[in-house]
Amino acid sequence: MTIGALGDIGFYASSEAMQTFDNLQHKSSVNYSEHKIHKKKPMIELTNFNADEVSFDMHLSVLLGGSPKTTHEALTKMMKDGRVVTLVVGTSVIGSQWVITDLSRTFKTLYKDGRLISCDVSVTLKEYN
Repeated sequence: MTIGALGDIGFYASSEAMQTFDNLQHKSSVNYSEHKIHKKKPMIELTNFNADEVSFDMHLSVLLGGSPKTTHEALTKMMKDGRVVTLVVGTSVIGSQWVITDLSRTFKTLYKDGRLISCDVSVTLKEYN
């Protein structure tokens, strides 16, 4: 069952394999300027919107039927190439377009020959205009 996708990296869950995300956070912010007024409280004015950010975590494991190495290498390539992607969760497109700005990998389990068995990945995206 397809849960969504980040570009061509799928999020899915079935009886054979699972690759999903946790802790999805979507952050929006704006900037204000403050205008000082003599002997009064300052007035604030909305000056601009900041690019939205999205972050989430993934647990990748061969025990879940996937390839942690393939997925984290694909995410790394996507970030280093500056690839612009769409984030889809369920049937909804989140925001518009995104780039990966930060990628953190924790290698949890390695086989005796050094093959990656499982890792945790934290992904941060920034809205691309």
